[in-house]
Amino acid sequence: MKYLFLLLALLPAIGGWAQSDATNKGSTETATFDFLSSYYQQDGDNAAVTGGIGTEALQDVANMFIINVPVDSVQALSLTLGADFYTSASSDNIDNHRSSASSQDVRTFGIVSYTYQSAGNGQTYGVKVGISSEYDYFSAHGGLSWTKAWNNGNTTLGMDAQAFFDNWSLIYPAEIRSTVSGTLPTSQRRSYNGQLTYTQVLNRRMQVALTAEAVYMEGLLSTPFHRVYLAGQSLPDIERLPASRLKIPLGVRFNYFPFDGLVLRTYYRHYTDDFGIRAHTFSIETPIKVSRVLTVSPFYRYHTQTAADYFAPYATHTRAEDFYTSDYDLAALDSHKLGIGIGYVPVYGIGRIQVPYTRQLVVFDKLQFRSAYYRRSTGLRSVLFSLDLGFKLRRVGR
Repeated sequence: MKYLFLLLALLPAIGGWAQSDATNKGSTETATFDFLSSYYQQDGDNAAVTGGIGTEALQDVANMFIINVPVDSVQALSLTLGADFYTSASSDNIDNHRSSASSQDVRTFGIVSYTYQSAGNGQTYGVKVGISSEYDYFSAHGGLSWTKAWNNGNTTLGMDAQAFFDNWSLIYPAEIRSTVSGTLPTSQRRSYNGQLTYTQVLNRRMQVALTAEAVYMEGLLSTPFHRVYLAGQSLPDIERLPASRLKIPLGVRFNYFPFDGLVLRTYYRHYTDDFGIRAHTFSIETPIKVSRVLTVSPFYRYHTQTAADYFAPYATHTRAEDFYTSDYDLAALDSHKLGIGIGYVPVYGIGRIQVPYTRQLVVFDKLQFRSAYYRRSTGLRSVLFSLDLGFKLRRVGR
């Protein structure tokens, strides 16, 4: 709740800055604010920290605050701030005893983005920068985007490029810390990705989008505290993976409106990488407008993948191999995710308050809730609950 109080405290300053120029020009631009909170819980018996066996119990509470501010009719700024609070039974086993320093942590992050819409030619340019920090790593990233719309907005082409610069604290399993320390060539990771997106409105009831992406990673791609138990040996080694990885996801999204009040949103993705993983993902979501203000959205996602070339279960790898992991994220698996979303968005908002000593009106615009259950063929189970509270800032009178 402290994020909500922060929001109310910031509203007068943000509102005055965001709308000072808009007021002079008679604009009706508004700022929007979203507070998102989620709870995630999982359990399983294939923790990578303990070599592919042992508990995967984890709980995570995430909070995120998003502010979108129109500077004027063609420029906008966005600020995202967030924090994840988690407890992890598997991470607790890095030091082989309960309640170690690694059993719980907080990840904090922030992103600032700017967009400019070129008047008359349908082009939008964007730039963003962000940072993220946790007890064992720090990450900084930046990105550029470009979108072109034509055919009365029925056709768009977009390009995105991002670069991530990560630095890890090299934390090793307790029992082999003295022997493996210094064996990794770097503590840094670099990731670069580019994406093309083409969307086309086929008719008043059908829309399609095609995406092509390439992700290249280099540096430390393994996790130093993931154990790998080798056949015939009592003490483990650490996870060891190649120093580069290329990922290529290709996707198609198709939306169909069979009649008013119902939307069929479908998505398919084919994924391949040079670790040897081949994957297929299919999802469908069917928002149903129950009334003018209430929407119910059941959804389902299916994913299947082959194992990475470097994966093997507990005590199966040998010293003859250059690379090895027992992380079941890289195993052959099938997974199912199903859930439901509920959106309550009244035409005039849920409620509104006047910001003291200003001409700003805060409108509680929407309330959305989602719940999901996830099941993997490896035995992992998880549940997720999320809440999105949306607000708008409006100017009242002159």
